[in-house]
Amino acid sequence: MSSRRALSVLGLPAPVVTKLLDSDFIYDDDVRGLKPVELSLASGLTLKESAEVVRMSTVSSAEQPVSVLQIIEDECDVSHIVTFCKSLDDLLGGGIPLCAITEISGTPGIGKTQLCLQACVSVQLPSSVGGVGGEAVFIDTEGSFTVGRLKDMATSAVHHVQTIGSDCADLSGFTVESILKGIHYFRCHSYIEVLAVIRHIPLLLQSHPKIQLIVIDSIAFHFRHDFPDMMARTGLLCRLTQELIQQATKFNIAVTVAGIRDLSNLSHEKATSIPEEIPEAKKRKLTSD
Repeated sequence: MSSRRALSVLGLPAPVVTKLLDSDFIYDDDVRGLKPVELSLASGLTLKESAEVVRMSTVSSAEQPVSVLQIIEDECDVSHIVTFCKSLDDLLGGGIPLCAITEISGTPGIGKTQLCLQACVSVQLPSSVGGVGGEAVFIDTEGSFTVGRLKDMATSAVHHVQTIGSDCADLSGFTVESILKGIHYFRCHSYIEVLAVIRHIPLLLQSHPKIQLIVIDSIAFHFRHDFPDMMARTGLLCRLTQELIQQATKFNIAVTVAGIRDLSNLSHEKATSIPEEIPEAKKRKLTSD
């Protein structure tokens, strides 16, 4: 169990810390367990400030450092989600990696949504044939999600797995119905809904622990239309990207986002961008035929 920490070291604004100290709230366990409204009444902070203090007090203290060798070994052990496109899988080192964000960028019509749909199917490949046996979350911002196309991909994947699977492998649970059931779909009509769904993911993972892939298609759609201020838009997208990176690493999941060409500049940490110049990946149908 971590030791108590002074509220002054949690990164809170100085005026907030001053009010807390004046009200005899000195350590994190002094406010832990309080409701924001209770802390607000006791300290004079606003409800928003109180909620942030309560949240920060529950965040665990900094983790112990790890060796560079351990980081390298962990990266070597990362699983991948195959795309059924050899050129793309080779480029990504085996497929879409877990514990990282992969951005699919390119002009409209290049096939970003098709790759996102394929990933939702591929993540459910059973471990007996080299898959991760997971489930997927699909966050649709543009209305481009096509159930018919997804069902075709699922049918093709089932046929492919049955063809390559060994006689001893139990593939009875890998069916078109199980694939469709294993994709959790959210239709978001505004950037507010996108943020709400992303922040709901930790709770969703508790009730659906098999989820191993989060797809956002596309991440920048509502932000381009709802944010005329480019600086505000970029700042919010940066914070959103960092939150997705934290979720990917903490929960050992893959995050795949379809975006615009310059979106990959928002974050360089643990991010992989699929470039546009892959002729074979552009042309090949991303199915398991």
